[in-house]
Amino acid sequence: MSSSTLMVAAIDLGTSFSGYAFSTNADFIINPLDVFTSQDWSNEVVSIKCPTCILFDEYKKLKSFGYDAEDDYTDIVMEKRQNEYYFFKNFKMTLYTQKVITNDFIIEDVTGKSMSAKQVFSVSIKFLMDHFLRNLETRGLLGKLVMENNIRWVLTIPTIWSEPAKKFMRTCAVKAGLGENPNIALEPEAASLFCQLSPFCSTPRDVRHDTGPGLKFMIVDIGGGTTDIVVQEKLLDGRLKDLNKPSGDHCGGTCVDNEFMKVVSQILGEDVIYKFKSDYLENYIELQRALVQVKKADPDKNIRMTIPFVALDKICNEHCKKSFFDVLKKSKYKNTVTYLNHTDKLQFSKELFLSLFNTTTSKIVELISQNLENPECKELSMIFLVGGLSESKVVQNTIKKAFPDKTVVIILNSITAVLRGAVIYGHDPNIIASRIVKLSYGISSSQRFDPSKHQERRAGIVDGVKRCRDTFHSLISANTPVVVGEKRSHTFHTIQPFQDIATFRLFSSPHENPVYIDDKDCRHFADFKIDIQNPSKDRIDIDVDFQFGLTELAVTAKQKGTENKSNISIKYK
Repeated sequence: MSSSTLMVAAIDLGTSFSGYAFSTNADFIINPLDVFTSQDWSNEVVSIKCPTCILFDEYKKLKSFGYDAEDDYTDIVMEKRQNEYYFFKNFKMTLYTQKVITNDFIIEDVTGKSMSAKQVFSVSIKFLMDHFLRNLETRGLLGKLVMENNIRWVLTIPTIWSEPAKKFMRTCAVKAGLGENPNIALEPEAASLFCQLSPFCSTPRDVRHDTGPGLKFMIVDIGGGTTDIVVQEKLLDGRLKDLNKPSGDHCGGTCVDNEFMKVVSQILGEDVIYKFKSDYLENYIELQRALVQVKKADPDKNIRMTIPFVALDKICNEHCKKSFFDVLKKSKYKNTVTYLNHTDKLQFSKELFLSLFNTTTSKIVELISQNLENPECKELSMIFLVGGLSESKVVQNTIKKAFPDKTVVIILNSITAVLRGAVIYGHDPNIIASRIVKLSYGISSSQRFDPSKHQERRAGIVDGVKRCRDTFHSLISANTPVVVGEKRSHTFHTIQPFQDIATFRLFSSPHENPVYIDDKDCRHFADFKIDIQNPSKDRIDIDVDFQFGLTELAVTAKQKGTENKSNISIKYK
């Protein structure tokens, strides 16, 4: 860590909720878990995180973020002025689902109006940064204990994101003001660091003494949008090495939310729920906030959710000419959803409640099972659950039942595990010793033709030698363990006199040994351009180093025989 760094601050822009955490160097030395967060997000709600939603005015300038954005947008809708504003919610998932990510790609707000994704993300990050700096100033720390240039910034991102998505987030972080080179922390890895130090709860025994060298464990980060998994082993020096390549899928808290809202829509009717959302937005948001709590309910007890009954009853009378109670009694859920008179609560049957989790929990169990199939995981004994949805009793019980031979550990305040772990990572990024490469990376080449290996239709004569075109020359194979910072190198060369730019294409494949660059699942991954510093009529060789063990792909280049690095640009496809 730089001698000028006095504090680490981590920002987590989540799918459903966002926040930040921080600690000073002195705090970290005394107790690495002494990490501070903010709960000052709303005058009415006490929460370590705030909803990931942002409101822009008609000029695309920030108006508000989080709870304030929800409340402000509600007032705007009531005044019928929503066409003058841009309201984005749960927009982080676009970086997981978007096929092509460029600096200028756009996203749509809740009404379908478009804005630059880069602006939405960077302004959101900047809001969190500014909120943190105001927090420091209020505490009397900023300008006295630390200056802005004494802060090391860390931004969290999912492990399963693509390289273009990671690069996009870094670009947005820099634009937001997090310095020229903010640290990137992979979310389940960050959670792992917190888990190594945290006192555990909800386990059948005290497991604190089982977390020494040689321990093999899994971190299952069940967030708002995705479940993100890493499998690691603790080494003798206390550092961590990955045993599997990162994995995950779209199976987080919002998936369960959608199942709940399907039930509400089927009770009221899609037309009525649409009008409820547009005419009673404040109450609709109230209903969604109630979902956060009901997802944590114990299925062996009464499962009750507070609802905005007055608004629901009013809209049912307006559009169905019946009370909410009568609409519910006429629905297919009349025997599984009960309205409790004079309590503004619905009670769900256990069977219905559990069914709303089925698709999500099945995917999570499948992901865990796939990871456990690796021979390296034979002695894995512990599964740590972190993230917002890990607080669900249904999720906890399902995983414990599916893996009875594993110790399933539920961390206290698991929703903050990533944030607090990211601060720990910022203080000591070298704690991750090695990672597993997810994809095979290679370049196109013309190899000497091998009839036992190559297709005749791809053969051609080059300088009198029979060669096979479009072969995949591997720089590194999928599932290869690499020490953090480990390099793979390849030498490229100019093909024309006085050439001032060298270009090459990088290909990727999820398979370990692709033969051709157009094999199934193989794709054109990126284009690279390298500036030639001193063009010559003679051939110039360029040494290119690839680093695959970092949180992001890093590529550097220099002309052979010199120590000067060449400018290199990457355009992901």
